[in-house]
Amino acid sequence: MRRYSEGFLNSYRVLDLCNHRGLLAGHMLAQLGADVVQVEPEGGNTARRLAPFAPDWPEGEQSLFWATYAAGKRSIVADPGGDQALWDRLLQSADILIESYSPAEGRPSWLDPAPLGERHPHLIHVSITPFGLEGPKHDWPDSEITLWAAGGPLWLTRGHDDRPLRISVPQAYLHAGATAVSAALIALADRASTGLGQHVDLAVVQTLPQCTLGAALAEGVGHADFVPRRKAGDEHVVDLSGSGSITRKSKWTVSDGLAEMHLGIGPAAGPASNKLMTWMRDEGWFHPVFSNWDWSRLHEKIIAGDVSEADLDAVRAWVQSFLATRHKDELVGVAMDRGVRIAPILTVADLAASAQFAARDSIETIYGPFGPYKMPGAFARGCPEGFVLRRPAPQLGEHDAEVRDEWLAGRRSPLSRAAARVAGGRPLEELRVLDLAWVVAGPLIGRALADFGATVVRVESSRRVETARVMGPFPGGRYDVQQSALFETCNAGKLGLSLDLSKDAARDVVRDLVGWADVLVESFTPGQMAKWNLSYEELRALNPGLVMVSTSLSGQDGPDARYSGYGNHGAALSGFQYIVGAPDGPLVGPYGPYTDFVAPRFGLATLLAALDYRRSTGKGCYLDISQVEAGVQFLAPQIAAFSVTGEIQGAVGNRDALMAPHGVFRAAGDDQWIALAVENDGQWRDLARLMGGADLEQDQRFATALSRLNHVEELEAIVEAWTACRDVQWLEETLRRRGIPAHRVQSIYGMGVDPQMQARGHLVRIAHPLSGNAMIEAAPFRLSRTPARYDVCAPPYGRDNDRVLRGILGYGEDRLGALAAVDALA
Repeated sequence: MRRYSEGFLNSYRVLDLCNHRGLLAGHMLAQLGADVVQVEPEGGNTARRLAPFAPDWPEGEQSLFWATYAAGKRSIVADPGGDQALWDRLLQSADILIESYSPAEGRPSWLDPAPLGERHPHLIHVSITPFGLEGPKHDWPDSEITLWAAGGPLWLTRGHDDRPLRISVPQAYLHAGATAVSAALIALADRASTGLGQHVDLAVVQTLPQCTLGAALAEGVGHADFVPRRKAGDEHVVDLSGSGSITRKSKWTVSDGLAEMHLGIGPAAGPASNKLMTWMRDEGWFHPVFSNWDWSRLHEKIIAGDVSEADLDAVRAWVQSFLATRHKDELVGVAMDRGVRIAPILTVADLAASAQFAARDSIETIYGPFGPYKMPGAFARGCPEGFVLRRPAPQLGEHDAEVRDEWLAGRRSPLSRAAARVAGGRPLEELRVLDLAWVVAGPLIGRALADFGATVVRVESSRRVETARVMGPFPGGRYDVQQSALFETCNAGKLGLSLDLSKDAARDVVRDLVGWADVLVESFTPGQMAKWNLSYEELRALNPGLVMVSTSLSGQDGPDARYSGYGNHGAALSGFQYIVGAPDGPLVGPYGPYTDFVAPRFGLATLLAALDYRRSTGKGCYLDISQVEAGVQFLAPQIAAFSVTGEIQGAVGNRDALMAPHGVFRAAGDDQWIALAVENDGQWRDLARLMGGADLEQDQRFATALSRLNHVEELEAIVEAWTACRDVQWLEETLRRRGIPAHRVQSIYGMGVDPQMQARGHLVRIAHPLSGNAMIEAAPFRLSRTPARYDVCAPPYGRDNDRVLRGILGYGEDRLGALAAVDALA
């Protein structure tokens, strides 16, 4: 049994007024030890009425969404607007206030950031809203699917009829909730040295372009054909750039389920396909032509016309015939032993039976008042004192008396400002970070730290080209590993040091940097750092206060620890590949390496909490972040549902368990779509009158939500017949004016002109020595006193060698000459 202590954040108090838009944030803070008090109205939080449900539990207590994302909190019933004295006393005792009141629904005056900040200057006030508190769309009605449409990932995820598809369970608000924790902790770091709180304005929609894997930057850098359009009925699209991109067929049938695997083409991804061919040969599957292909150079033959589309279809069929003889439970072993980039596509039932999850206690049993349920455990390993043993989700008002006794007993001690930082400083300006991470999940942690002032030294080598450098998009569509927009957005603000870590002398430089650093982030295959004599135990001897973060696919221990893959494999192993697709169609899976977009939100939050703990204790620690375990945090209600009811979440297209119509519908024009969600009967009546007048409004098939769900196919056909001949902008505006959540499916080639993204400054241009300027995504939240700054582009190879080696480490000519002599700086 894992041991828990009081948690990294055990000295802090959090007031949580979030509904579904931010419920996860308080849950994460509670796991990290904060005392999180959910303030609920008389009728209870609306999240208590969200699916999935435990039907045998008492009425009003059946929501497993609530049971999972409110776990660890305490509940009181209060009316802040009606009892101002109580509200002020609670705020005086709180360190952090998190709320998610939407401008479209009306934000109460008692949440106005300016007077709140004046009365409670110590308070960190986080507002989670759909589009942010400012900008032309700030007061638009919202829903999960319309935000997913507005943020970009919906346009990229297509069914085999070309219809954009969402992930079948809500995700947008979870990205926002997890991000809000890091935002609050950055503000908390600032308060530690200034004594002052501030307001955080977080827009849900700004957290979502990150889920496009840099595609949201394609238009801005002029890469017009970065995402080739699939036509209806196509199985695949081939990118011939030679950059390591892939044929787009990725779902394969095995004897007892499905597997996720790309037949990679090019220098980065092709070697794994060569290893697949070796495995097939060893199993007796030999083809006189295909078995001898060199997939790392296959793009050259395709471009030359030596390999046709028919050839590619034939090799896919041949590979499929082989994989049909294999079993899901052998694939991870094959991947670890042979280097084949393949993963089984798991369901929530598979997760519950996973040997890897069992070895790492990744799923825990919570004993609630109405029975036990299972949900994901702590979202980081390696430092158990950082997390607390969670309590079950609270019943309404369960902790009224004890919270009032503890929180209202008297004023808390004023914060010390003895070491106050000068005005105009940055929250993390004293933080020093050594970044050895690759691709997306790890580098995004360092990028966020750099945005708020940390000095981040990124180490890489031109001899082993970082995958994000080869993926693009590229300025003007011209392949150049020094100008990839994905690499830029993951690494802006960092210093660049070229080191070949295969050299002993280069690893000595790393040790010297460890002595300088507060934080080390790495994402090598588990065990690699130890092979280099750079394990945490060895580095801690050099710097006892070091906080080290290791991010990997499956974690640093357990039977699958050696598994090495990308976020698309992480999405398979965490259950997401199984829940994207039409209800009766083939699985599609989420766009890109989905767990790469989830893991850094948990990794950054845990790191910031560990740094806060170090400020008060002086203790460093080791943090083991698994992409797969981070991913399942976003499936907590579905894991709980399986444990209680046996229900296995599958792909349901764009439909919803409680709302209808709910989906993505064709609009007039080429590839124009409108996402809409009818949340209640009143909205349905408004839509019915708009579409068909009194006859449709009075049609009893659609009178209630339940009857609409029972006739959903007929209903969707009526809606699409109406939308298909209407302009998408007219639909968007007309539905919005009636309070019905609706938004066009935003193309990645329109992100730059979207008025809300422009108003929020989401796409930022920075000077670049090669292209003139680079484009990156901004932080999705604004800190009122200490906003993010974007001062410098990501480093071309070796740009800052001299600054790091001479300036930071103080190396002289002799040491620099010795490094050059062994060719370590490359």
